[in-house]
Amino acid sequence: MPLFPQKSKAGAAHNQNAPHFTGLAPTASNSVSPNTPPAITKFHGMADSASICPYFGGCEPPDMALATSPTWVFQGVNTSFAVYNTSGAIQAGWPKNSQQFYGVPNPPNNCDPNGPFMSDPRAFYDPNDGRFWTAMLQVEGVVGLNNCPFQTLYWIAVSQTSDPNGTWNVYAFDMSLGTTNAADYTQFGFDAHAIYFNANMLNQAGTAYEYDELFGANKAKMEADQPVIAFGFDKLTANGVLVDTVQPVESETPKNEGPRNGLFVNTFNMNGDGTHDCLNTACSGIVVWSMENPGTRFATLTGIIVSTPQQYIIPPNADDPGCTQCIETIDTRITATPVFSKGTISWSIDTGAKNKTQVVPAILWGQVTPQIVNGHLKGAFLYQSGYFGFEGDQDASFGALMNDNNGNLIMIYDTMSSTLNPSTVYTGRRATFPLGFFHDAGKFLQKGLAPTFDSRWGDYEATSYDGFSTNHIWMASQYSGANFDWATVIGKTQFLLK
Repeated sequence: MPLFPQKSKAGAAHNQNAPHFTGLAPTASNSVSPNTPPAITKFHGMADSASICPYFGGCEPPDMALATSPTWVFQGVNTSFAVYNTSGAIQAGWPKNSQQFYGVPNPPNNCDPNGPFMSDPRAFYDPNDGRFWTAMLQVEGVVGLNNCPFQTLYWIAVSQTSDPNGTWNVYAFDMSLGTTNAADYTQFGFDAHAIYFNANMLNQAGTAYEYDELFGANKAKMEADQPVIAFGFDKLTANGVLVDTVQPVESETPKNEGPRNGLFVNTFNMNGDGTHDCLNTACSGIVVWSMENPGTRFATLTGIIVSTPQQYIIPPNADDPGCTQCIETIDTRITATPVFSKGTISWSIDTGAKNKTQVVPAILWGQVTPQIVNGHLKGAFLYQSGYFGFEGDQDASFGALMNDNNGNLIMIYDTMSSTLNPSTVYTGRRATFPLGFFHDAGKFLQKGLAPTFDSRWGDYEATSYDGFSTNHIWMASQYSGANFDWATVIGKTQFLLK
C-alpha cells in the first residue's frame, strides 16, 4: 500500500526539484541487447482471475513472490501460490489460495463471507539449507475491510524438505503487540541463522502510518517445526524521523561466509530525511541496520546512515497507451527484497527524475557495503549507485536485483509509455563493468499485449537465486495481457564466462 496519498503525486511530473539524469534510450528497450544474457527459460505464471485472487474475484496489484531451486519454481501472486518445474509445467494440486496453503481459519461467525483477508506475498529459497520459505499478511477489522474482530497476523511457512509440493511448517505471529495498529507491506529476508520479517504499521482506519516493526526468529527451530518466539524492535528512527519499510536482506552467501548479524536497509520516504520531505524536495541517503544475536531476547539493533550522491523524490505515475499518468508507481521506499552477496547489499527504489524533456518515473539503484567488526556494525559505505531510466515519457519502475556467485547483477523492471503497453524487461551488468551503470536497457522478458485497465501495477517484483552450483538468476514480473488485465511471466538467465 502506498504511504503517500495519490493526490500528493499530482504535481510530481512537474516538480522542478526532481534530480536530473541522462536517459538511456529514446524508445523502448532493445530486445536484442548484446550484453544482457538471454533468457534460458521463460514461461507464463499466474494471471488475474477469480480463483487466483478469490477474495475480490480478481484484483490488482499483482504483488510478486518467487523462490527457485535447481528443481522447482515457487511463485506467489496476490493471494495464491503455485509450483512449477523448471520447464514451466504447473504441478498437480496447484495453484492454492493463501487460505488453503497456510490453513487459515474463516473469520468467526461469518463476519466476512469472503473469508480471511490476506495480501502481499513474499518468498525465498535458501540455497544453504535447501528449503523454501513464504510469508503473507492477514488483517481483519481494519481499513474498512469488514466488521470482524481486529486481527493482524504475519503468516510464515517453511517447506519440510527441498520439495515445495510436500508438507510445510506454518507459523503465525501477532503484529499488534497490544495495539490496534495493523501491519502492511510484507518484507521478508534470511541469513544462515535467522529469518527476518518486517511491516509498516498503520492505524486501524488505515489512514495514517504509525511506525515500522521488525523481528528475527530462529531459522533452525522453524525448519524443525519447533515452537519459536520472534524478537524485534519498533518505532525506528534515523536523522530524527520515523522511517518506514526497513527491508530485511536475503543473504545469498555460502553459510560460513556471511555475517552472523541480520541486515536491513531503508531509504527515506514517508517522513522525509530530516531535511527534505521526499515529496516536494528531494531526499538522499540510505540507512543500514544490523541486528546482533537475532532470534534471541538478547537481540540488539544498530543503524548507520550512508550518504548517496544521487537524490530521490516521489515519482509521477506512468503513462500507457490508454491513459496519461494513470499507472501507480508507489513512492521512494525499497520495494523488492534487497540481496546480500559478495559483501554488498543490492537495492533499488523508484524516483522521479528529469530527463531531457520531462520528469519521468525512473529507478535509483545501488550497492552498499556494511562493515562488521567482531560482530558489531562499525560503518558502511556506498560501493556504487546510479539512475536507470529513459528519454521521452517511458517509465522504469519496481526494479528487483539479484547477484550471481561472480558478482554479476541482473535487474528486472517494469516499463511502459504512451506508445508501449505495460511490459517487463531485464538488464544486466558484469562485475567488471564501470561502476554505477548497467550495460544497456536490456531485453524484454515479455512485451505488453494491450494497454491495461489496472491503475495499480504491482507493489514489488521478485528475483531468486537457485544456488551456488547452478548459479542461475530467476525473475518474475507482470505485463498487460490481451484482455487488458495483468498476467505474469517467469524467466531464468545466466551470465556465461568471458
